[in-house]
Amino acid sequence: CPPPNKKKGCPPPNKKCTLWGDPHIITFDQVGDDKNQAISFYGDGDFHIVRSSTVSIMGRFEGTKYTEGLAATNQIAVGGQFLKGHKIEVGTRDSGVLTVDGMPVCSTFPSVYRGDGFVLRCDAVGAVADVIPEGNEKRIVHMD
Repeated sequence: CPPPNKKKGCPPPNKKCTLWGDPHIITFDQVGDDKNQAISFYGDGDFHIVRSSTVSIMGRFEGTKYTEGLAATNQIAVGGQFLKGHKIEVGTRDSGVLTVDGMPVCSTFPSVYRGDGFVLRCDAVGAVADVIPEGNEKRIVHMD
């Protein structure tokens, strides 16, 4: 089906959501990916980022020394039917949290973890949504 896939019988087009930092959010329904039009959110706590019958993505947002106490993305947890009941948790580099079903994965860098129907790649390949602070390495967790 040619874009925008609105003909009868065509699957809906894929959508994406981008979340980074303290946190800035490009929502599924935002037109384009201009990060200057992203929504900013500064509340502490655990919140649903995506909640559907097949996908659950939760975010934990807490103040940090880098944000002068304002909330920043601290951890995300991804689960649901599409992961066959598995749960992937990704925390900050300082926290060291990168687990599948509570078990640490990708303990070396770069590395790959192959799960039941999904792959996690931990490397420095790809673009990031924001500037990497001086003295920090780029580390990306890809979920395929």
